[in-house]
Amino acid sequence: MADNSETNVIKLRSSDGQVIEATRDAANMSGFLNGLDDEAGKVPVPVLQVTANTLTKILEYCEYHCRAGQQNTPEAEMKAWDENFIAVDDAMLFDLMLAANYLDIKGLLHLTCRRIADAIRGNTPDELRARFNITN
Repeated sequence: MADNSETNVIKLRSSDGQVIEATRDAANMSGFLNGLDDEAGKVPVPVLQVTANTLTKILEYCEYHCRAGQQNTPEAEMKAWDENFIAVDDAMLFDLMLAANYLDIKGLLHLTCRRIADAIRGNTPDELRARFNITN
């Protein structure tokens, strides 16, 4: 029988082949990963559309929110943490949004979409083309 630390950890294989460990509680924040069987602790679960860098960042979000929920962290403190977490460059922001959608992490998807909407708001079409490298 596996010890408690083994059964509380699952292994994920990123699209670039790296194996990353996550607690089951954090992984359960994902609709995609929720309810994986005990084999997930032994055999890495492929997360085909997410790189190791992005997956590590997503697990940071999930671990924090899992702990914060268990510790009844004040809403204002969680919101401040989220704002700091999401202060990333546009490329990472889009990677996080796509991965949150793929992994079905609703809180992170909402956070990233809100950040993108805030970035778009008030800009002219030319400014948006320049910021997001869109050709006319």
